[in-house]
This record gives sequence, structure tokens and C-alpha cells, in this order.
Amino acid sequence: MITRCFGGAILLCLAGCGGGGGGNESGGPTPGQIDGQIDGQEVSDPSLLPTTGRASYDGYMRAALPTGEDGARVEYLADLTLAVNFGAGFDQIRGQASGFEARDGVPLSGGLAITDGSIFRGTDSSAAYSFDADLDGTLSDGRASYTIDASMDGEFINQTQTAVRGLVFGDITGPAGQDIFDGTFAGTRIPE
Repeated sequence: MITRCFGGAILLCLAGCGGGGGGNESGGPTPGQIDGQIDGQEVSDPSLLPTTGRASYDGYMRAALPTGEDGARVEYLADLTLAVNFGAGFDQIRGQASGFEARDGVPLSGGLAITDGSIFRGTDSSAAYSFDADLDGTLSDGRASYTIDASMDGEFINQTQTAVRGLVFGDITGPAGQDIFDGTFAGTRIPE
């Protein structure tokens, strides 16, 4: 689990980046709308998170991937869906990131599965994130494939968990070998 002080710097750095697509493939809110709803909201107290029930979130993921010429980093924006089972004993957070598109409109096919998520009710929300999950899959630009082996660290927003946000980070393996990448994600709760 990453501490929030490290993650906050990355989150602020990438939060203002633009891009095409992401966050609206399924008719959900755009990244700007999501950010507008989350800005200024308090982080959920992990000790007060529900122990039963479910929640679904629709949002976006941004990631700077070394898919450009000579391994140059390209900023991608993707659609994000998360399903949270607050009462599960394991695999509490699942979902996917798909529809990766660069600012220049070049897409990556494939998607990333979000699995094995855990909620940490005993964490200090001022120092660490309250959930994590694995983020894995393969993306392709039509010429080359990129294997992602990564993680997500996140937090719920306000005491009714109306949103989520956090970081993504991990390894990417492509034609030039293995490299690292990072990014951010955010989403708003889908009304039941």
C-alpha cells in the first residue's frame, strides 16, 4: 500500500491532464464532471466504511505508458468501472479499465482487469489509502502488445462513499522490454 503523501503528488500532477475518451463510453460522467464532484470532498473514514452491501462506480483512468517512439511516454485516458462488495471476505473490489485512447486519438485495444481488491478499515486515511487491487492485462496498438502487471491504491470519498479516487502504478512489458508506469483514477457511484 502506498502512503497518501507520495500518491497525492502524483495525483495532483496528472489530475489536470486532458485526453480523449475515457469516463463516457457507457454514457457515464466525463473526467471533468467527476473531478468537479470530488473536489473539496472529504475522504471516507475507513473505520466507518460499511461491512455489508455493494456499490458500483463509473469513471476514468489516466496512465502514462511508454508506447511512443523510442519508448516515449504517451498519456492515455480510459473508461473505468469498479464493483465493490463491502461484505465480502476477499476479492472486495473488481472491475476493468478499457477504451484506452491517447490525446492524438490513437487507441489501444484490449483492457485491464481489476481483481483481488481489499478494503483496509484499520488504516489512517491521512497517511495511507483505504483499498487496493491488482490491475493486469494486455493492450495493443496494432503493431505491438504491452503486458501490464500493476496495482491500484485508492480511497472512498465522503461518508456515503459517493466516489473513489487514487493511483495506479506497475510494470509494462513491450517490444523495448520492461518499464514502469503510473497514473490516476477516479469515479462516481452509480445510483442503485
